[in-house]
Amino acid sequence: MKIRRASAILAIVAAALLLIFFPRPVFLVIAYGITVIYLIWGIYNLAIVIAGLKAPLDPGTRPKRFPKLSLILPARNEPILSRTIEICLNHVEYPEDKKELIIVTEDPYGERISTWYSQIHPGKIIPMIRRDYFPTKPSALDDSLTVCSGEIIGIVDVEDVPERDTFLKVASAIENHGIDSVQAILRISNENDNWITKVFAMEYAGWFRIGLNGRSKLGLFTPLGGTGNYIKRDLLSEVGRWDPLNLAEDAEIAIRLYLSGKRTVLINARHWEEAPTNFKAWLRQRTRWFRGWLQSLSKYLLILFRPSVLRRLGFIKSASILAMLVSPIMVVLNWVAYGMTAYWLLEYFSILPFSFTADLFPWWSLLPLGFNVLYYYALVQGALLEGIASPKDLVKYVPHAIFYMNGMMPIAAMRAFYQEVFEEVYWEKTAHPGRGVKWVTF
Repeated sequence: MKIRRASAILAIVAAALLLIFFPRPVFLVIAYGITVIYLIWGIYNLAIVIAGLKAPLDPGTRPKRFPKLSLILPARNEPILSRTIEICLNHVEYPEDKKELIIVTEDPYGERISTWYSQIHPGKIIPMIRRDYFPTKPSALDDSLTVCSGEIIGIVDVEDVPERDTFLKVASAIENHGIDSVQAILRISNENDNWITKVFAMEYAGWFRIGLNGRSKLGLFTPLGGTGNYIKRDLLSEVGRWDPLNLAEDAEIAIRLYLSGKRTVLINARHWEEAPTNFKAWLRQRTRWFRGWLQSLSKYLLILFRPSVLRRLGFIKSASILAMLVSPIMVVLNWVAYGMTAYWLLEYFSILPFSFTADLFPWWSLLPLGFNVLYYYALVQGALLEGIASPKDLVKYVPHAIFYMNGMMPIAAMRAFYQEVFEEVYWEKTAHPGRGVKWVTF
């Protein structure tokens, strides 16, 4: 921690000194660097969007056999825990003797609920009450894995409502199609609460229905979501389970699966869940995700480009892992780019008496702006494919999405940077009041 802090402070001081004493060369490096990075980023995401517009894999609902499912429900102070237990136990189709629910909890309410259900459904509901523990979700997952008896491990967050045929499709994907790990589409069900939940729903639709779908179809790194992922039990042991200190344990374990040559595919199945309804809750959640990606970036950056890894995966597949992990840096670069543009405009209209940026920007620096449309296109098109709203209704949320991407995202990213440098690892929990229930899925 002390080394990270000292390194960060030295880097900031060095950057400031360079900017003071060599402003023109610094602006030159920034201008060309950002332009090149954005061009590469845009071309990469264009390929993903084109592939992602295709229909996700529909594995069917008739597996060759029914492997036992162990569904882990991490629960800490969750008032809707009983609802999720009832849904997974009684409303999602799968042979009763082939699924079990492991409720891993730490609070008195979760202990009472899980114990009560275990007495009513012995062998189907298994409570794991943690007393001495590290308070992170991946730590809870690691502990609960010791009591799982299934061949497939599924992660179900407490706010989730899996669709009726999800478990059948998961078993079919693994048994009939030879897939190693499966990601369901996460679908927001409380999108009409306010503009934050609407844009969040659009973002999820663009990320899962188009982004992850495109990655899996191209054979690129496909990160797992925090819930709705199903992995073969033996593979979890093979890659070393979850990292208890990583705040984005889903993406981190997906990296190890990918490096091991395992196949992750997004399938046409859904978990309905709720989005944060206010900025504070959204910020805490997004900061946690971004910090987890930064943790993985520092862990795997040098590993990804080792000669042995490049020979096994190839440069493009290795780079596809890096492309996701640098997302917090990319959203902060937006502010740097806007700052450079604003500075240039101030000089151009003679508001500033300097000329550091004169003839600095290459003519092709405008090209990345065209690729920027991809992000908003993916949001709108993904929302249309998921039936979130009509085209007319979605278009009016594009200004909200622009503010969401260029205002809120950089704040969360910079908060994640600060926490990673100056604070110990801790879990900022997202509250789940249960506003996103969609009973029509039953």
